[in-house]
Formats: sequence, structure tokens, C-alpha cells
Amino acid sequence: MSDVDRPLQPDRETLARALCARYQGLVDDPQALIAALLRPLPATLWANHHRISRDALLTRLRADGLTAEPLAWSPLGVRLSPQARPGRHWGFLAGLFQVQEEASMLPVTLLDPQPGERVLDLCSAPGNKTAQIALAMNNRGTVMANDLRRGRLAALRQTVKRLGLLNVAITVQDGQAVGSRAGVFDRVLVDAPCSCEGTFRKVTHPSVSTASFRFRRAGVQLRLLERALRLTRPGGRLVYSTCTLAPEENEAVVDALLRRFPGEVRVVPAAVPGLLGSPGVTQWEGCRYDASLAGALRLWPHHNDTGGFFVAVLERSAHAQAVPEPRWFTPPPQPREWLAPLTQRFGIPESAFAGVLPVKRGNKHVHLVPEGHQYPEAPAPEMLGLPAIRRRSIPIKPTTAAAMLYGDAASRNVVALRTQQAQAYLDRQPIERPDPEQLEACTGPGYVVLRYLGYTLGLGQLIFDRATGEPRIASLMPKAWAKDSATLDDA
Repeated sequence: MSDVDRPLQPDRETLARALCARYQGLVDDPQALIAALLRPLPATLWANHHRISRDALLTRLRADGLTAEPLAWSPLGVRLSPQARPGRHWGFLAGLFQVQEEASMLPVTLLDPQPGERVLDLCSAPGNKTAQIALAMNNRGTVMANDLRRGRLAALRQTVKRLGLLNVAITVQDGQAVGSRAGVFDRVLVDAPCSCEGTFRKVTHPSVSTASFRFRRAGVQLRLLERALRLTRPGGRLVYSTCTLAPEENEAVVDALLRRFPGEVRVVPAAVPGLLGSPGVTQWEGCRYDASLAGALRLWPHHNDTGGFFVAVLERSAHAQAVPEPRWFTPPPQPREWLAPLTQRFGIPESAFAGVLPVKRGNKHVHLVPEGHQYPEAPAPEMLGLPAIRRRSIPIKPTTAAAMLYGDAASRNVVALRTQQAQAYLDRQPIERPDPEQLEACTGPGYVVLRYLGYTLGLGQLIFDRATGEPRIASLMPKAWAKDSATLDDA
């Protein structure tokens, strides 16, 4: 088809007005909604509180020239200007924070996961909410992160490593078919695939979904929600969320669940102090929904300068029937000598690994998982815990992920980098001729923990030239991260 024959796509303003027109009976200020849809979306992120407090992160970001403000409703959330590129900031690659749209942070806040629990993220890709859950649980308990397509989980794998997540088991299966062998969960999140109307502000080519598309999505959403309910323990919490504004995919889906399981599930009123939300819809285009759906939470883009979102918090009856406890996937534990590349080389005390077990996974790595971690025998996890030791390297090599997670506790073979040296590391370039004072904590050639501005940045290898004796440090920056490498003077 030639450019002359190609049909013209509606411009953003036309689409924004069409979207607003569809929901004019629900939205309080149509003109404010249109204006918000046409504005750039602020960049937002949350602090990895295992490595940095939000206050310290705000100070760091501001020192690097970014306009950073705390989110009023989130103890870890930070808002930047729309022009900011936080994924290019060195702190992102150091695992100090995770970039996530503000509205998308809401479901996990309302899920409220606790340390030691079993939590299921049924549709987990790309993994931001999984990471929120894992860190809210203080890296303890079990987070089963499932998604339909293996390729969609590549980003989650890297997030697990960069943030140092120990308690995540990644599985690949149709969420509609996850069976009782997965076990019962204290909390389940269904962030369902949807028509994505709420992402209008951040996509290059937005669209308004058709009625047939919304109908098909609603069928999938209901089947996912039914499956999730069966996997939620009696008395447990189930959160259903979408990034669409369509009642057919939101309140109508939850209403159908309430009708199919009368007395077994109820809506828990949702509210977050500091965040302006609207109540759920109880009638739409001639349909009436359960009155309790007024307790669901809608985010309209113009109320908090966010994307659009819907969240319903559900509680399963304490008298509901639970699935029987399954057989857990239990690979044989490994001797703690596998931790030697971390404890002996870097002087990291054994106490840093309290409550953590080394486990062999596949042919390459020893992984670290929390004690008491319960992951299902079926579906078996594609990735379990944190890959920490590369077994086939000579000498045996700690992973960058393990160095970043435990590097703050290292007392030897640690090198503090200057800005140009840190940039070389991020660019996977060698750090030539480090100063003698930078190597004072080094016992000889080998792996070294690299720090920048007091934070562990990654792993390098100290090498002395055979002819001249000059030192240099090879960058072991992971290739998967280097393709999106940060620029220290351009955050």
C-alpha cells in the first residue's frame, strides 16, 4: 500500500476527545481529562529500600540535576519531570530504584504483601509489580511470578538480578490453567491483560478499543480471576487491576465473579491516603453492577496527573474450600562452601547470609533462596531465586547480582571509583591504572566489588600487566544491561 492510499490515523487530540466522549457520564471534568491526556506523563520510580532510603534517593537525584519530588501517597515513590530519563541514571543500573508509572504502583500497595507469605502474581510481565511484592516481603516468603509467554519474562529476569530478589520463582504457563498443584496463596494479584486505554499518555500511537475487543478481553479476564480465586486461601486477599477505563473490563468482570461465587468473595473498600481516587461504577449503559463495587478504586488521569487505572480489592471467605497442599519442588540443598567466592574473597560475614540457602539450578549457577521458600512442583520454576555463583568459571565467579546485593557488607577487595572510572565500567570498558590508594583494600588480582559514591555499582576483575605490573580493572558489567547503559552526566 502506498502512502497515498494508506488511511490516515486520527491525531492524538481527536482520539483523546473520543475517549472522553465515551466516558462523559462517568468523568467529573471532561475538559480537564482531555487536557491531561494530551500532556506528557511525568516519570516516576520507587526506591529499593534495601539499598537506599527515599530521602537519600531524592538527595542523590537532585544532586545529579533532576527535579525529584516525593509521591504523597507512596512512602517509596518519587516523581520526576516528563523529560527525565531515569532508566539512563546510574542508580537504576545499581539497583537503587525501579522505574514504574505511578498508577501502576497502586495494585501492590492495596495487595499489601507481608514477609513470609506465599504470593502469586498471575500475569507478571514485565515484572515491576513482582519486584514491588518481593521487596515489600523483605526478600522472604515466596513470590510465584507467572506469565503466559516466556519472552515477556526476559525483563523480569534482569530485574530480579539488578534489584537482588531472592524470593521470586518465575513460571511460564497460561494463567487460566494454573492448577491446584501450585498450592494455595495468601495473596494473589491479577493485573489482567486489557485494552490499555489508561496508557494513552505514554504510548506513541494510542487508540480507542472496539466493543468486540473489550468483550473478548473481558472473557479472558473473568477466567483469570476465577482461577485466581480458587488459588487464594480462605480469608486471603485477591486484587484485580487493569490499566483500562472500560467498565466492561473492570466492574463488569468483578460483578460476574461475585454472581458466580455468591457468599465466597466480597469487595473490600479501597482507598489510599494522599491519592485522589473515584469510586467504582455501579451502573453503565443499562447494566447494574453489585452495589459493593462502589468500593473499587478508579484513577482518572486528570486527578493525580497519572495514567488511568482500575483496582478492586477482594477477600475470599474464611469458610471457602481450599486446594490441598501440593508436593513442593525441593532440589537438594547445597553446602555453604558455595558462598566462599563471596565470604573469602570479599570478607562478607556469614551472618549476611542468615536465612538464605544455596541451591543448584541448571548447569551454570548456584542460586540463593530464602529458607522456607515454597515453590510448586508443577509448573516447575524457570528461574528460582537469585543466580549468585557461576559454577563453571575458573576461578568460580560470583555474579554481578550477588556482588550488588551483598557488596555493601564487603570489607576487602573493594574499589571506590571516580566518575570517569564508573562511566568506563558502565560502558564495559577497562579502568586503566587505578590509583594505589584505590587498591589499598585489595589482596591481589581477582574479582573486586566496585563502588560509586558509596553504593555498590557492580563487579570487576583486577589484573596486573605481566610485563609492567600496571594494574587495570576489567569491567564485568552484564551485557544485557550495557545495551541500555547509563550516562553519568546525562540522567
